[in-house]
Amino acid sequence: MTHTLHRRGKPEDLHEDYVLLAMQARGVNREGCEEKMGQVWEVLSHYEADLTNFGNMTDGNSHTTSMDVLKRTTWHMAHAVFKDRETLKACLKEFKERDLGISVVISGLYEETEKICSEIGLSPHTVEHSLGVFGKTELLPEENVLEITTMCGHALVSPSLVIQMIDDINEGRRTYEEAAEELSKMCDCGIFNLYRAKKLLRKMISEA
Repeated sequence: MTHTLHRRGKPEDLHEDYVLLAMQARGVNREGCEEKMGQVWEVLSHYEADLTNFGNMTDGNSHTTSMDVLKRTTWHMAHAVFKDRETLKACLKEFKERDLGISVVISGLYEETEKICSEIGLSPHTVEHSLGVFGKTELLPEENVLEITTMCGHALVSPSLVIQMIDDINEGRRTYEEAAEELSKMCDCGIFNLYRAKKLLRKMISEA
């Protein structure tokens, strides 16, 4: 199970939203994992210019930490958000070549992630699907709000904050970029797609 799995949206939007999670396993290879996690962050740093976010739950996200800090982290997990498949594909290929012996999880449209793995000769160990939300779904926020809030798997981006950011943009208190960044800051581990959030905010206002 992964907190990156439940993102919502139309396929055309999700083509710009891929999350990579790399981690060690408790009781298997977590002890003494600092060197390998440093190598994970070294690989990810090669693609930093094309990432829309990155981080972990102890050192913070791209708004509060840096790749140099993360290369020295003692935390066993790493996150990075890609906005295009070719950059993700190049990164995965580098991980394959390094063969670090750690788990790498990719979240995104299944058809695309499957093709990417096939193109570089990887066979997924496990495939998980999000089945959606059951129960009193009428209590959920509107779908366009959920498209933004579900980009934080720990539910730290409040629906109320999304509405506040829309109001701020409409009232001229924030730009789209500033509003998206404020939302992104809430997601401590760095899996929130800042690039996609800007586009979704524009879409919400244009369709209002």
